[in-house]
Amino acid sequence: MIRYLHKIISVLLVLCCSFTLSQAQLTVIDNVTATQLVNKLVGQGVVTMNPTLVCRSTGSGTFSGTSNLGIDSGIILTTGSAKTNTATFTVGVDAIATQGMSYTGGNTPGDGDLTSIINGSATNNACVLEFDFIPSGDTVRFQYVFGSEEYPEYACSSFNDVFAFLISGPGIVSNIPAIPTKRNIALVPGTNVPIAINTVNPGAGINGNIATCNAIAPGSPFTAYYVDNLIPTANPNIVFDGMTTVLTAIQDVIPCQTYHLKLAIADAVDGALNSGVFLKAGSLMSTPVQTENITGGGGGSNKLHTVRGCNPAVIRYKRLGCDTLQPFTFHLQVSGTAVNGTDYAFIAPTLVVPGGSSTVDLHIQGLLPPLGSNKYVIIGVLHPDSVAAGASIIPILKRDTVYILDSLYVNILTPEQAVCPNTTISITAETDPSLSFSWMPVQYNTGSLTITPTLLTTRDFTITVTQPGAPATCPPRRKTYHALVEQYPIISAPSDTIVCGQDSAVIPVSVYPDSVNYLYNWSPGTGLRATNIGTNFLFRPPGTYPYTITVTTPQAHCVSTHNININVRPPFDLSYVRPQSGTVVPYGTEVDMSAQGAVLYSWFPPGQFYNPDMPVARTLPVLEPATYSVLGIDEYGCKDTATIFLDVKYPLDPIMPNAFTPNGDGKNDVFGLTNAKFQKLLRFEIYNRWGQQVFSTIDPLKGWDGTFEGKGCDQAVYNYIIVVELPNKTIKTYNGTVTLFR
Repeated sequence: MIRYLHKIISVLLVLCCSFTLSQAQLTVIDNVTATQLVNKLVGQGVVTMNPTLVCRSTGSGTFSGTSNLGIDSGIILTTGSAKTNTATFTVGVDAIATQGMSYTGGNTPGDGDLTSIINGSATNNACVLEFDFIPSGDTVRFQYVFGSEEYPEYACSSFNDVFAFLISGPGIVSNIPAIPTKRNIALVPGTNVPIAINTVNPGAGINGNIATCNAIAPGSPFTAYYVDNLIPTANPNIVFDGMTTVLTAIQDVIPCQTYHLKLAIADAVDGALNSGVFLKAGSLMSTPVQTENITGGGGGSNKLHTVRGCNPAVIRYKRLGCDTLQPFTFHLQVSGTAVNGTDYAFIAPTLVVPGGSSTVDLHIQGLLPPLGSNKYVIIGVLHPDSVAAGASIIPILKRDTVYILDSLYVNILTPEQAVCPNTTISITAETDPSLSFSWMPVQYNTGSLTITPTLLTTRDFTITVTQPGAPATCPPRRKTYHALVEQYPIISAPSDTIVCGQDSAVIPVSVYPDSVNYLYNWSPGTGLRATNIGTNFLFRPPGTYPYTITVTTPQAHCVSTHNININVRPPFDLSYVRPQSGTVVPYGTEVDMSAQGAVLYSWFPPGQFYNPDMPVARTLPVLEPATYSVLGIDEYGCKDTATIFLDVKYPLDPIMPNAFTPNGDGKNDVFGLTNAKFQKLLRFEIYNRWGQQVFSTIDPLKGWDGTFEGKGCDQAVYNYIIVVELPNKTIKTYNGTVTLFR
């Protein structure tokens, strides 16, 4: 009683002080009939009958105008007054939120169904609109907003104002234990929890006991659907301090059957603070069309699809109207990333259901080519009544999306890997279950998507899928598994070898097949150049050393090993190398060279010896200073080299005559060099007594015949200059005179 009186006083004070400020932008018409309310609410695909209204005469009405409801027009059912009346100091839903809506004319009866929904709490001031209806489709739906003055102070308390949309009829299953023939469809989305003050509210911070709301259901109270109408940015054209977002009531029904709908709201416990429910005009609808999707299959997708060139996807359209004797035309809107007539067979804008039939099939056939990224087509069904009326905006009743896939689906799930010979592997493929498949090689075509071959060499395994019953334009799809077999390495290397210790010795290793980038490991690594190379180099003191080389293939890690025993011999030196290096020998002398201590000898340069593979080797005549060497190999293959440098003693200077007689008698006819066997002639010139050059040559075999420019020279004394180079690069010059006699 205290809560009720306090609210009456506050309402009167507000009314007295603020009616002049309440210039409502929401237009409410009260005192309307049940038929008027139902006609305002009903939309496409629904036929209504037998409307009744149990409510205060001012408790219901129609509304339109600007507000923050999210609904522009419709009907209102309240536990108070629908419209503000300044003459009677009555506040309606069209007052501003800072005013208070609390009916002062005394309580009216509640509603038994609503009392059952809130577990027996008393209800009063009920406003109930009921009617029968026949839906043309398989669902019925409408939109609404619930608001209340109980918000936010009395949320989660016993003042749990409630409303319900109760449907009954064929196939309806109750969700209210106390009312087995009716189902409440005014529910928190995704739950079976009825909309009420205690189920949808701001939650923490309210004056009531939040534990009361938390106990109703997991996740309650459901604050996501609550709108605070007292915040400064709220629209002042709705009186309720709080309300819900726009919600949708929806129920599956049987087309052309008769159902009963009861729309009811009531105060709980007392009538001090009123509540109301707004229902959107024309939103009570039943879609008169239904589609059944039949996928073309083969694409490995749960989405409705067709593969280019293969079986089409089918959309089966069913008209849900109650009269099927006349033909019916579906008007289609085609969109999406796929191009009509290019990516799929052309789809006309209309689809006709013949008279006497309820269904018609639309085939969506993917076309080849072009190929590219997968595309899709969206096919919408326009509202038939809006099309017939020529409306400027035509709603889409139903949209279906069909994906145009490029190829049949097959995939090999097993990752490719390298293995060693005689390894059994398991290869598993995946494909659309509607497809047929086969393996190559044919011996693995056993009807299983998993095969288990034993591999000896590298080979390919291919699975091919086809679509049964598809047209000839449907291409098969193949996937290949490349089974790489890495052969065990074949190591070619000595098992026992002798090396010489005076230098690093090569340990040759060859591995076959030689096209593989093997991994190497030597053990132990002592004395080796590296442990991760093939052919290696060893340097260790004399002794015998065991080594193991391990060769591994890079991917399958197929391993081979080879053991090597290496005998490192002491250094080997040639002895008694003769003659001593630096010995000077006469020009043209043949020299005997010798060495001892080896079993094999090689003298270099071999072309300068008569017998270059003997311990004692004789040189060809020595004509110039030169260095000779001998390579000796002992019984273990160890080598040593010695060098011998021989210098050359040349003969005396060449003897030049002091006269010659170029008379053609064959004796002393030409003046030139004598005994010049080893010199290189650089310059040979002759001058007369006036300094004129009468002869010049660098050919050691050519002399002066006593002529100049083809004429014989006078008998006289002539000067000559000769420049030669010795084999040791020494330059010598000879000057003198010669007498020409005639």
